Amino acid sequence: MMQISNDGKKIDRKTIEKNRRTHMKKLCFKLNSLVPSLSSQPFKLFTQESQFDHSIAYIEHLRKRIEVLKDKRNEALKYVNDYPSALSCEGVSTPPSTVEVHDLDGGLKVLLISNIEKNISFSEIISIVEEGGAEVVKGGYTIADDKVIYTLHAKARVTRIGIEIESVHQKLQELINRSS
Repeated sequence: MMQISNDGKKIDRKTIEKNRRTHMKKLCFKLNSLVPSLSSQPFKLFTQESQFDHSIAYIEHLRKRIEVLKDKRNEALKYVNDYPSALSCEGVSTPPSTVEVHDLDGGLKVLLISNIEKNISFSEIISIVEEGGAEVVKGGYTIADDKVIYTLHAKARVTRIGIEIESVHQKLQELINRSS
C-alpha cells in the first residue's frame, strides 16, 4: 500500500517502517550519549532493554540528587534567615567570625565564616581537619559582602579511630582568632 508524504511523493510501508526504525535508532543513540554509564562504555553492547533500564536508573539517581541539593539549599537559606547578621554587615564595623563543626555519621561538616580581612587560606582549614584524623571529601568557599564562607565535608581516615572533632573545632577557633 502506498502513502503520500507531505511533499507529494509516494512512500511505501517498507520505507515508512525503515524511517521509523532509523529515527528510533538515532533517539536511542542520543539517549545513550546522555547516560554516563552507557556513554563511558561505547564498545560494550547493551540490549535496548538494558539501555532503557540504565537510563531509568540514571534518571532516578538525578531525581534523588535534586532532592539532596534542594535540602542543602533550604538548609543554607534557613541559616541565612536565622543568622542574617552573619552575611550582612550593615551598621557593624567588624562582624564576628563563626566556626561550626558538626559530627556526621563517620565524618564531620565544617562551616567557618570569617571576615574577608582575616586572610585565612582554605589550605590552612584543610590541614587542621586532616591533622584531626579526617580525609576531606569535598569543600569550597564563597565570598558574600565582606565575609568568606568556607564549607567542608570530611570522613574519618580510619573509621575505628574516628576524628578528633573537639580538637578540630578548637584549632579552627584559634585560627580565626589569630588571623588578622
